[in-house]
Amino acid sequence: MNRSKIYRYIDEHINEHIAKLQEIIRQPSISAENIGIRECAELVKKYFEEIGCIETKIVETSGNPVVYGEYNANSNKTLIVYMMYDTQPADEPGWIVNPFAGEIIDLEPFGKCLVARGAVNTKGELRAFLNACESIKACKEEIPINLIFVAEGEEELGSRHLPEFIKKYEKKLKEANGVFFPSVDQDEKGKVVMSLGVKGIIYFELELNGKDWGYGPTEFDIHGSNKAWVDSPAWRMIQALSTMTTKDGNTVLIDGFYENVAPPSQEDLELLKKIEETFDEEVIKKEMKVERFINDLHGIEALKKYLYSPTLNIDGIWSGYIGPGTKTVLPHKIVVKIDVRLVPNMKVEEVLPKIRKHLDKHGFKEIKIRELETGYGWAKTSVKEKIVQAIINSYREFGFEPEIWPLMAGSAPFCMFNREPLNLPFISGGLGHGGRAHAPNEYLVIQEGKNVKGLATLEKSYVSMLYNFSKML
Repeated sequence: MNRSKIYRYIDEHINEHIAKLQEIIRQPSISAENIGIRECAELVKKYFEEIGCIETKIVETSGNPVVYGEYNANSNKTLIVYMMYDTQPADEPGWIVNPFAGEIIDLEPFGKCLVARGAVNTKGELRAFLNACESIKACKEEIPINLIFVAEGEEELGSRHLPEFIKKYEKKLKEANGVFFPSVDQDEKGKVVMSLGVKGIIYFELELNGKDWGYGPTEFDIHGSNKAWVDSPAWRMIQALSTMTTKDGNTVLIDGFYENVAPPSQEDLELLKKIEETFDEEVIKKEMKVERFINDLHGIEALKKYLYSPTLNIDGIWSGYIGPGTKTVLPHKIVVKIDVRLVPNMKVEEVLPKIRKHLDKHGFKEIKIRELETGYGWAKTSVKEKIVQAIINSYREFGFEPEIWPLMAGSAPFCMFNREPLNLPFISGGLGHGGRAHAPNEYLVIQEGKNVKGLATLEKSYVSMLYNFSKML
């Protein structure tokens, strides 16, 4: 494969490639609100057809469909390319552009950026990868490895129905040598940070209402003056929450919560030592707008806490009146949204029963647990795997030595490919930068910088990775 020729083609056609990113961004696909999902799935299917897939299909599930594409390169090696075409809502205040207009604007310090919902999570990378594939074909070259595209429309909902697809296509998927998720791995200073695994996740609600409890208002909020003689479900829930952690909220007190937590492996510790040499916590704090980590941890101790600690996190609490001004009410109901992040070797199916037992033990049997997402487990790939080494080689070809993290603290459904029934090595990668996923002004850098690379280099890195996958898997 003549990569130099393909790289020139990408440079010469970058404006066309930007337009293709804008096209998919302008098609909303908000899974939480069921907006534009079917239309976006059809668009992705068309993209798969345009690069020459021998089979494309919108595979129905009990929820949103999975878009399947099969590309035959007449290779003896096959790569699954996992993608997601759904996004989060874009109802946050603070957007400086229409989040679905696909606008390219200047963002300091990067220059031209695509600012839109889905720009980096992850419609931008989806389309950039397909741009790379199209560029190979346009240069009369062959994509060097067979590809199986799996684009799901429920990642932002916990990939709740992806197992249905995997069961249906298990035999075909088992033919693959590995799984790749196109992403961007550069931080805002240009350092390449790649991760070899993810935490698992469970998402649920706790609810307490006066009718179920037998105390407090039973059907609707009442005047706040009634607190003198009527119980408050809101205060009752707050008391329940206070039993679940230490006073600082940083250690979970639920019996057995930590019993399966595995310590870092020897390979992990070796990677952590290398990370510590280049780890810049100030960049991370700046991105998140936080002043300090828990207990003012620094360096390798902060990394261990971040990567190997399971979490019990309150995502939101709703009760009573939360509008502007004043309205004195005694709420009849309170709802708390919670996520739990699971580290190796925690099991998804054990978490909610432990929480139920804890609440009952402390006298809060009236609090309901409502599972919102079944969730999924953690996943991890060894740095020694050939698919990981292929990515590292590509970064080095472009002059970057990656900082390799054994895990990332976020969650993605990689375990569905990485563990039973497929047991395939899984890695994500791409040489570019974006940020503010799930937040206003989500962006993907388009303009090429000295350290932070833009869309053209991102597409070139995907070409390089495909080449290295074909040689190393």
